Amino acid sequence: MKSYGFSIIELLIVVIVVGILAAIAIPQFSRQQQKAKTSEVPGMFAAIKQSQHAYKAEYGRFLSTGTSESDVYPALLGSGEPKKKKWEPGTSTNWYQLGVQPPDYYVYCGYVTLSGSAGDVPSGVNGVKSFRNQTPQKPWFYIMAHCDLDGNSAVNTMFVTSSERTDVIEMNGGM
Repeated sequence: MKSYGFSIIELLIVVIVVGILAAIAIPQFSRQQQKAKTSEVPGMFAAIKQSQHAYKAEYGRFLSTGTSESDVYPALLGSGEPKKKKWEPGTSTNWYQLGVQPPDYYVYCGYVTLSGSAGDVPSGVNGVKSFRNQTPQKPWFYIMAHCDLDGNSAVNTMFVTSSERTDVIEMNGGM
C-alpha cells in the first residue's frame, strides 16, 4: 500500500526553512519601510530652502518657524506613529507665510527652520553642527526634520541641513 503525504520530518524542515526566511526578511522589510518614509525629507528640505530664499528676496531676511529645535510642525503624535499627518498650517503661522507645501500634503516627520543674521551663533546643538561649528558670516537658516518611524513614542531619526549646505546630515539613523 502506497502512502501519500508528508512525513513529520519533512514538515519540520519546511517550518524551519520558513522560519529562517522570515527572520531574515522581516527586519529588512522594516528597514525599507523606514527608508521609504524618510524619503520625504530631501524634497521637503528643498521646498523649505526655496521658500526661504523667496521670502528673503521679498523681505530681506530669512524666517524662523519656531523658537527652538523641538518646535516642529506638524507635531509628532506621541502614539500611533508612524502615521502621515496633514500639512495645513494656520494662516497666522510662519509656515503659512513661507508658503511651504509638501508634494502630497501629508508628511511623516515634523519640521522646523530657524534663522539668524550674519554673526549670530545658530541656536541649538544641531544648528551649530549644520554650519560645521562656524559662526555664519551672512544671514542664515537651518532646517530640521524630527521623525518617529518605529512608533515607540520617541524621535528615532533627525535630519538637518542649512542655507550653507547642499547635503543632509542624518542623526540616529533609525536607532
